[in-house]
Amino acid sequence: MTPLPPPPTILFHKNGPIHPTFIDEAVRTLIRTLPLDDPADTQTESDRRIHCALQALATLHPRDEIEVMLGVQAVGAYHAAAANWRIGMNRALPKGDSTRHITAAASAARTFDTLLKALERRQAKPLFLPTTWPDPRDWPPQDPHLLPDLAARCAGPDPVDPAITWSKDAIAQADTALAQARSDYENAGLDPNTIEGRRPDGSIVMPENPSPAQAKYIARRLYIRHQREYAESVRNGHPKTPEIRPLRTGDLVP
Repeated sequence: MTPLPPPPTILFHKNGPIHPTFIDEAVRTLIRTLPLDDPADTQTESDRRIHCALQALATLHPRDEIEVMLGVQAVGAYHAAAANWRIGMNRALPKGDSTRHITAAASAARTFDTLLKALERRQAKPLFLPTTWPDPRDWPPQDPHLLPDLAARCAGPDPVDPAITWSKDAIAQADTALAQARSDYENAGLDPNTIEGRRPDGSIVMPENPSPAQAKYIARRLYIRHQREYAESVRNGHPKTPEIRPLRTGDLVP
């Protein structure tokens, strides 16, 4: 006779299938994502919300730590969607800002669906069990000063220290390096020094009958100009495709 599967709540048992320390941290993480600060809720209602969230996590039947992490995110996304639906639909009458809550709710709902599908795809395969394990190593004791020193380095210079200043020579070297890098990118695959009619600033006057090398160089210059125009429109908040303007003999191609 096939034994019945264990109840979902076996996940939270101290002798459950996953290390209890990891489960304790996952439960703590999940509870911190729940909307428990509503003054209209009683303690019983908050406890019930926590219980239902844990029951939902257990119902996903996670088999290892990675699936627990996916489950915590999925349940969190569900509560994020529910909270935003409530704010967007049942609070004050829409005054122009409720739509962003509705959009956020829809995004969280899609995230919930994506995470469930990811969990289902993973659970459709057997768990990976390595056939060999790496040899044990005699790890040195952890340096207690490592994390504080690393945090101090990442924080940057002390606010009371004088600001770092660049010398004129260093600035000139940096500008030269940036200009060379920009030139290398813009002229990749071309030899600008062999382009007849090319001006010192990189521009060229459109000839009446451009040579193949000139035509290729002009096309590259126009492409770069269109790139810059589009990037500028994006920075201004109005992205648009640059206008393709016809070229005539004598026109300056910057």
